[in-house]
Amino acid sequence: MAVSVFDDKSVMPDKEMVVAALMGTSLLWEDLQNHIHETYPSITGEWKHYGKTAGWSFKLISNKRNLLFFVPLRGCFRIRIVLGEKAVACMETADLPDEVKESYRNATSYAEGRSVDIDISREEQLEVIKTLLKIKFEN
Repeated sequence: MAVSVFDDKSVMPDKEMVVAALMGTSLLWEDLQNHIHETYPSITGEWKHYGKTAGWSFKLISNKRNLLFFVPLRGCFRIRIVLGEKAVACMETADLPDEVKESYRNATSYAEGRSVDIDISREEQLEVIKTLLKIKFEN
């Protein structure tokens, strides 16, 4: 079973499929995507299938760099966002929940940075992602 609710490689998800899978949280998905495209207009997105265990994710890209991934789940979605070391250091003084800061502190560090998954089912969680994006782009 894939992480994403969409696991069939032969069927790329469309808007109707996302709305049906996410149920009420599809509005949060759209709000976050709209915010990103209004605030960071150079960002583009594409669906990508990452294999049997991951399934389909919608990734956002800027200058050929992966910025974050939207992973559709049943009734909610997951955002995977990577922060470089400079952004992780700046995050410490940001208005973010302690558990998010702790997750980054404990995340494995790779060349591209540290990756953390945040499940989104409420509006307050969007603010966390918006703050992380701001930190990412300012650092």
